[in-house]
Amino acid sequence: MIRLSVIVPVFRVEQYLPQCLQSLSEQGLADYEVILIDDASPDGSHRICEAWCAEHPECRLVTHASNLGLSEARNTGLREARGEWVTFVDSDDMLEAHTLARVMREATDDVDVVEYPLMEGYGTRDARLCRFEPRTMPFREWMLRGGHTHCYACNKVFRRSLWQDMAFPPGRHYEDIFTIPHVLRHARLIRQTDSGCYYYYYREGSICRTMAEQTMLDYLEAYDRMLAMPESEGCHDMYLRAVNGEITYRRTFKAGRAPLIKRRHLPFSFAFSRGLSLHDRLKILWIAATHHG
Repeated sequence: MIRLSVIVPVFRVEQYLPQCLQSLSEQGLADYEVILIDDASPDGSHRICEAWCAEHPECRLVTHASNLGLSEARNTGLREARGEWVTFVDSDDMLEAHTLARVMREATDDVDVVEYPLMEGYGTRDARLCRFEPRTMPFREWMLRGGHTHCYACNKVFRRSLWQDMAFPPGRHYEDIFTIPHVLRHARLIRQTDSGCYYYYYREGSICRTMAEQTMLDYLEAYDRMLAMPESEGCHDMYLRAVNGEITYRRTFKAGRAPLIKRRHLPFSFAFSRGLSLHDRLKILWIAATHHG
């Protein structure tokens, strides 16, 4: 029986794909499969995938006839997956050796998701390590502990049954924010571990490095949907981040439309939380005084 399915969308990554595949071969797993989804990549990525699959029986290649985008490539992988658990790896990223073997030891019968450390912007001066103290918690606690700041698809293993009625949204930016919190809310328990590391690269032209208007609108809509979840009650830092995003959008695109983030009240006491800038403290005081629902 296959315990873990690793889903790897592939598109225009011939420069990065070999190191990604090499890192997957160093995970110390036995009962796993790697599903490569060639999303009609126009470069040499398909040839690399074919050659790799020919030498690694745990890997198989699925090819899209036309380019459908990251979300649909992941959705194809979910339909193809046979493992009890699934995880996602972007084909321009890599994992520390034996990460998945260590993470899967934490995937016990009582939990449905295991989340592990991620190095965001690996290889740049702005690299940031997102790490966790080992703990197991329900989704509500995950939200209160700032889960919105790390709702990546790639640094988690999921029990595949969580995805039975879920899919990534085709054609949308910030597909992880649109999707992952709504998957996690169905988990019995979420376990965080300090074992292993996912290395998340920034590339020129990637979503996280662009400021197109539709990209920002998708970001704000994804946050607004997350804030509409009952479990977001009391997640004041999440609301503040969404409001900051809306302010950035309006300043950048001179937008004057109705509010994009549904207004909610912030308590005055939140302005005195540790780690906030003076600018954010003043903003919170203004929101607390003027927004009441």
